[in-house]
Amino acid sequence: MKELTSRERYKRLFKGEPIDRIPVCPRVFENVVFERHQTKDLDILEKVAEYYRYFGMDIIDWMCTPAPHFEMTDFTVEGPNWHPSTEEKKEGKTTHILQKVKTPKGELRRVITATVTGPFEEEKALTETPIKSEKDFDLIEEFMPEPYTLDTENWIKKMQRIIGEDGITSPSFHGPFNILAYCYRKFDALLMDLMENPKFYHRMMRYFTDRIKKYAKQMMDADCDMVDIGANMANGLVVSPTMLVDEIMPYENELADFIQEKGIPCLYHNCGYAKNHLGVYHKLHHKVWGYLAPKPHGDTVLEEAIEKLPREMILWGHVDQIDFLRKATPAEIDARVKYCCETMKPRGNYILGTTDYLEVGTPEENIRAFMEAGHKYGRYS
Repeated sequence: MKELTSRERYKRLFKGEPIDRIPVCPRVFENVVFERHQTKDLDILEKVAEYYRYFGMDIIDWMCTPAPHFEMTDFTVEGPNWHPSTEEKKEGKTTHILQKVKTPKGELRRVITATVTGPFEEEKALTETPIKSEKDFDLIEEFMPEPYTLDTENWIKKMQRIIGEDGITSPSFHGPFNILAYCYRKFDALLMDLMENPKFYHRMMRYFTDRIKKYAKQMMDADCDMVDIGANMANGLVVSPTMLVDEIMPYENELADFIQEKGIPCLYHNCGYAKNHLGVYHKLHHKVWGYLAPKPHGDTVLEEAIEKLPREMILWGHVDQIDFLRKATPAEIDARVKYCCETMKPRGNYILGTTDYLEVGTPEENIRAFMEAGHKYGRYS
């Protein structure tokens, strides 16, 4: 078979057609781009694409997601009966961001804590959730304004022009359970709702599933090539397979169906523990699953994934970027990639990648070893 462009390779993969080799793409975030240029003052889309090309990656770009990400900003968009305000308090490297929303029937509060962990990275956590009781959700349900218009022209469309035949765009956003757990409701409270107040739980899941569809449609209308849907909060360590199938998966599948009906494949993003769920992943409607995290930050074993997952599901990942890719020798990386490729080639439907985005401090020679090994061992005969 002739050498395909990266875009051709992915399009054929999604259609179930033969391809020349396994695509190779670690996830790339802005952190390593800032690190490479030693500044945040740059055109992030141009420089992300440059980073992909520098290492010869088959681009699957998620930095094209309209920024700032709508899951968090959605809460602070002005509406007729929805009046947000924001205050910031700095304590050393930590900033506490207090967001208040006034409505005709009451006020909501949310606190995001952002801590600088390096010159080009920070960690954000929700330290006060806006839905503390059912009454808080009543305010959201009654007064939250309609979803705002995303700037897809300067994100998705722009990145499509930049990438060309070198890959595909894949905006990333959370599914309904993740949105609740990351942005609105304390995680343990959400799980208790599911068991003790299921009517309330399903009201919230229904509301945010319907809401996210309106954002997803804007990205679909921008002709994105794939979407990455966050689902890692309901991972195999904290949610039983039965709970996943009965209480969470119906909403995730509904969202995937909504998008895939338009011919845009969906990736189920569980970048953590999944071993406990492999036996029910055949019930997912998503065309792709990432990111097959092995120990120590996950528990997926490739041979078990091959045994339990449907042949038609495309798999992406399995090389740990938190410790292994940063600390291993190029020879160790070559051996790891060889194992992944030789294990997955007989099955096919595989994208060689990391278990999430590349970490700051990853040696360039290690990334090159990863890429070169992928091209060397990933060719189909």
